[in-house]
Amino acid sequence: MKVLFLKEVTGTAHPGDVKEVTPGYARNFLFPKHLAVVADERVVDQIRKREEAARRRAEKELTEAREAASRLRKVTVTIYAKTGEGGRLFGSVTNTDVAQQLKREAGIDIDKRKIEIETPIKSLGPHEVSVELHPEITETLRVVVAAQ
Repeated sequence: MKVLFLKEVTGTAHPGDVKEVTPGYARNFLFPKHLAVVADERVVDQIRKREEAARRRAEKELTEAREAASRLRKVTVTIYAKTGEGGRLFGSVTNTDVAQQLKREAGIDIDKRKIEIETPIKSLGPHEVSVELHPEITETLRVVVAAQ
């Protein structure tokens, strides 16, 4: 009996695999635990279409991330903050501040969790922060902190 595996079955198959198994194994183990379904042509075509749609979606996300990276390379974000003696900031510039200012200045909307500031920005001047646009694409953003 041919079955299409929906979940990982250790030592047997990975999700999406179509394999020949004994009818008893399929009926008594795989089907009750929703690990596999009968692999007729309709089901296999449906799964292949889903995989193709997921692949196209992933390619589209990667393309959009590359476009955003090229726009980020050209942008410098300027953040104005209150300062005390010696150019030290009251508080620090956070990833939320950078995300909001990036949206205001350049119209680029990036989730604040994607902006990584390794050490808190507590001084005036230029700084660099990394922005993870996609698991494969990380871009550096220039941030200038100026006195208010």
